[in-house]
Amino acid sequence: MSRLKKVHKGIKRPLVDDDEELSSKLTVELPREFRDRHTVEFGLACDHILRIDPSLLETITRQDFPLFLKKDQPLQTLDHHYAKLASAIISQQISGAAARSIKAKLINKFGGEFPTPLQMHEQLTSPAGREMIRGCGLSGRKVEYLESLTEYFINNEEMIEKLFNSKGNDEEIVEQLTKNVKGIGRWTASMFLVSGLGSYDVFAVEDLGLARGCSNYLADKPTLVAKLTASRVAIKKSKIKHKKLNWKIYDEDVIELCAEQFAPYRTVLMFIFWRLASTNVDVLEKNETDFVTK
Repeated sequence: MSRLKKVHKGIKRPLVDDDEELSSKLTVELPREFRDRHTVEFGLACDHILRIDPSLLETITRQDFPLFLKKDQPLQTLDHHYAKLASAIISQQISGAAARSIKAKLINKFGGEFPTPLQMHEQLTSPAGREMIRGCGLSGRKVEYLESLTEYFINNEEMIEKLFNSKGNDEEIVEQLTKNVKGIGRWTASMFLVSGLGSYDVFAVEDLGLARGCSNYLADKPTLVAKLTASRVAIKKSKIKHKKLNWKIYDEDVIELCAEQFAPYRTVLMFIFWRLASTNVDVLEKNETDFVTK
């Protein structure tokens, strides 16, 4: 076994590589208090991930995961799903604070609750109502996106309810949303699977933060990198164009192969990689909290 150094309460990690060998020899467990604060399914996901790579314990237990804390879960209704997707559209390309401000104004305009598809439709079909929606801080483009989402929900209620309540059809949901709703791309649809539908096996390979987190994860694992490279079937080039990054950019198929080891809990791995990508704990905590409140 390679040389070791201590990083977390007796958990050891190789200085250079051979993490695969180490992972097969170490058994670690989540601290009881940490496990008890989170959902049962999240605990099972962490158990699975730690069996594959025990060295991730420190990253996992660094702080709680807001999305997976035990709490009252909202009813999985069409109105709930609509609100989640509408919130995702509102949040695109603006700060978390700005998104929360716009949502608060909308909620205030609709009597203290996020508008239902029917309520939004009624406003968007009148000039005064449309202006009221824009007055909450939305751009004309985002109003168009909300209109597209609203029409999709109103015209496909039965199909959407069946689609969202079925299991094992994540890819179909992503395809439906990206095909039929303006302003919803693959990343937004994938994040809805996580925060709206509670899917545990989502991995948005196109995300810049995940690419950086995976790069940091693989930085001291040349043996694993070699195995992943040898396993490539169809090369999917990275879409990241930056040339002056201080981390190695891996192609998307390599990142996907890395993540596949941790299926069916790639959603939790996604959050772990986001943590590995961040050097500022305060910013990380804020981003994870913003993710839950979108």
